[in-house]
Order: sequence, then structure tokens, then C-alpha cells
Amino acid sequence: MKRLLAALILLPSMAFGQVRVDIDVKLPDIVFKTAPPLVVVQPGVQVVEDYDEDLYVVDDAYWVRRDGRWYRARDYHGGWEVVEERRVPVTVVKLPPGRYKRWKQSKKGAVVPASYREGGHDHHQDRGHDDDHHKGGKGKGKKK
Repeated sequence: MKRLLAALILLPSMAFGQVRVDIDVKLPDIVFKTAPPLVVVQPGVQVVEDYDEDLYVVDDAYWVRRDGRWYRARDYHGGWEVVEERRVPVTVVKLPPGRYKRWKQSKKGAVVPASYREGGHDHHQDRGHDDDHHKGGKGKGKKK
């Protein structure tokens, strides 16, 4: 009876085999020999200037999204690893893909989106003009 009971207890544990699943994820091969130029695009978020994809620097780490996956490297030398989206800084996750692709800093030091420059209007060229949209008025003009 004891043997039967022992067999019934061990049988289910022996029925479960090991399952191994390997997922081959190609890690980014992004490596810089020297620190790349960075541009602050919002508080706490920088991007690598004029790079072919969105490459962010937040919390002293590099972040990139490829094919719906997020990757992180601790510095510009590489060493990329897959990161679950819930572990990516929210400020980066919320940014639309492609927003900072080939991002450049204007000559005057202010950040100008590539899409804005390509539209034929460089907002920073308007400085020095007496346009109302640059003043903090209420838009009703002056009373005479």
C-alpha cells in the first residue's frame, strides 16, 4: 500500500518534462568609439544627434526600439540587452517612433525638429522680428 501511494505521488512529477524555448534575438550592433554628440530634447531625455534612428540617453543608459522591442546599453561602447517595455523609462516609451531620427541642434543652440525644418520654416529665424506670436499677449491688440 505504501509503495502504491509513493508511486501515485511521484508519477505526476515524473510526467512533467523539461521544456526549453530559445528565442534568437539579434541585439543592436550600435557601438561608438568616442562619446557621440547628444542633444537635450526634453528634461531628462537626450538623443544622439544626427543618428539614423531614435537613440535615446536617459538615466545614464542608451535606449533604442527595434521591431517592437526595447534594448538598453549602459554606455556608448555597446553591450546591448533586451529590456521589457515596463522597465523602459516612461518618457521614452511615450515618444512616437521616428520622432528623433537624424535629430539636429540648430546653430543657435536650440533644438529644432527635423520635420519642422523640412516644412520650410525655421522657427528660430523669426527671433528678432516683432511678431505677435512670440509675445505673451492676449491677441486682442492695443486699444487706441
